[in-house]
Amino acid sequence: MVVELGPCQAEDVVRWLKFARRIITELRSTADSEQVLPPDVVELWSQTLDDWNATAIELEASGDPFRWSVEMEPEVAEYLLHGLDVGLHSPTVLGWMTPAEIEEQRAFTRLVVRAFVDGLAAEGRSGRHYVDQILTSLGDLLED
Repeated sequence: MVVELGPCQAEDVVRWLKFARRIITELRSTADSEQVLPPDVVELWSQTLDDWNATAIELEASGDPFRWSVEMEPEVAEYLLHGLDVGLHSPTVLGWMTPAEIEEQRAFTRLVVRAFVDGLAAEGRSGRHYVDQILTSLGDLLED
């Protein structure tokens, strides 16, 4: 399946990456973080952020919009999306964010969720079932 993120402002991506990396650092340094998210999903998100980082920084300097596209196994996309869903509902993770940060990062987080949801939905019936679950779980996040 293909996951496509963007076009969007590269500076929004860079800002979100800093925010997400701080959360990942907290997860890696908290003793009971495995109860929030398994280390392998944290590592997978970290690798995904690394993929976005170099492109985002380069495009931020040039002023060009950010676009990212990758072939991904549907199971990997579901795992990443599940990790994001769990994190966004975790009182531990939410405790590391201020209300202002949550609001500031909402639009780009919505784009990230949409990128994965759209890729999974395009996969057909099996992906559609999971998409319906995620849309229900993250519905308030996806609203404008």
